[in-house]
Amino acid sequence: MHSRILVYLDSCPASLRGLDEAVRLAVLEGAALRLMHVVDASRLRLGDGVIAVRDADLIPCMEEAAIQMLQQARERAAATGIATQTLLLTVQAARTADVIIEQAWAWNADLIVAGTHGGSRGLGPALRDGSPIPVLLVHAARAEEAGVAPADACVSAIA
Repeated sequence: MHSRILVYLDSCPASLRGLDEAVRLAVLEGAALRLMHVVDASRLRLGDGVIAVRDADLIPCMEEAAIQMLQQARERAAATGIATQTLLLTVQAARTADVIIEQAWAWNADLIVAGTHGGSRGLGPALRDGSPIPVLLVHAARAEEAGVAPADACVSAIA
């Protein structure tokens, strides 16, 4: 049974499938949710490690978009009566998976949930391989992501 579920969200449709699965589990188990997003400012670095001025101006825009996304997700989860918090971090020179794991550990989460495209590279495998906390990866079907037709998500649990 889970009492604290950390949910990583980004702007992809798979992320919403992860949120929906986390909400479903939280309702069943009476768990609290922490919805999290990481703004990775290191992706804006030039070859020499300097952030270009025009790119540095993107960080507040990225943060504002993330705040809106987290708020909408919080409202979606809270509508079911679940205790829900949000967390936004802006980092440089850190792997997003490491930041998620660190925050889950600090919050004493029982489970990390993230939506994924199911590829062999990226966030899902990094969480799976690096987390001492169980991870639930929710794979969204490509047709659904394209808005073609609803399909069942393929859910994989990694302990």
